[in-house]
Amino acid sequence: MKHALIRLVVLSAVLLGVPTARADSIRVGAAVSLKEAFGEIATLYKADTGETVEFVFGSSGQVAAQIKSGAPMDAFVSAAKKQFDDLVKDGLLDVETRHLVAGNELVLIVPAAAVKGGAVGGFDDLKKDAVAKIAVGEPKTVPAGQYAAQTLKALKLDDAVKGKIVFGANVRQVLAYVERGEVQAGIVYRTDAKESGDKVTIVATADAATHEAIIYPAAVLSKTEHGDAAGHFLDYLMSEKAVAVMRAKGFSIPTDPAPAAPAKPATP
Repeated sequence: MKHALIRLVVLSAVLLGVPTARADSIRVGAAVSLKEAFGEIATLYKADTGETVEFVFGSSGQVAAQIKSGAPMDAFVSAAKKQFDDLVKDGLLDVETRHLVAGNELVLIVPAAAVKGGAVGGFDDLKKDAVAKIAVGEPKTVPAGQYAAQTLKALKLDDAVKGKIVFGANVRQVLAYVERGEVQAGIVYRTDAKESGDKVTIVATADAATHEAIIYPAAVLSKTEHGDAAGHFLDYLMSEKAVAVMRAKGFSIPTDPAPAAPAKPATP
């Protein structure tokens, strides 16, 4: 009860804009699609709390593998339920601190220069002979690739495009392939396409029914020595300031986010 009260007081101070001094610096492993948004949020968080947040960005599968290998991290923010659940099963995440941070959409993009008279105007065009290479994330480790594979299968395009797929180590590598024109099309998150500016063009949005819901679950690691500080940062992600940043970057915000569960009573 004492632990929960302390977190409530600190979060309330943060939301009211009252600086709170904290000595802990935390390390958060997060999906690379959150890079720009989290960078801005960390700056706001430090201004409000005095606490520094460092990030390890990569595909959710890559970051989860680092956590399993014992890399020093205090919290994890995944771009999919699968990688999050895998760490929960291994006892590496404190499920009582779970938050649902954001949502996203899956889009089909082409190099901006290819739009006029381009071969790709929608997912079905990926079957065309003129489309030789399609970039997607590696489904085993990259959630965006996992969602892309589900969409292609649902649209009955998986067999037709099998020989055209170029795998990226993370969603940002997929984006880079498209930006440089090394592929005719790619499948990424809407937020990545937005971050790319005028380098790529969205030609289609995947129907949400063709893939699992794109969500970003987060939790504190079970064995961290900075549980309170990590929990405070995850709480801050639900604040008005943080939500404004996420929305500006193109993320959707769950209408009913899963808040952190009450903390276990401190051991007497």
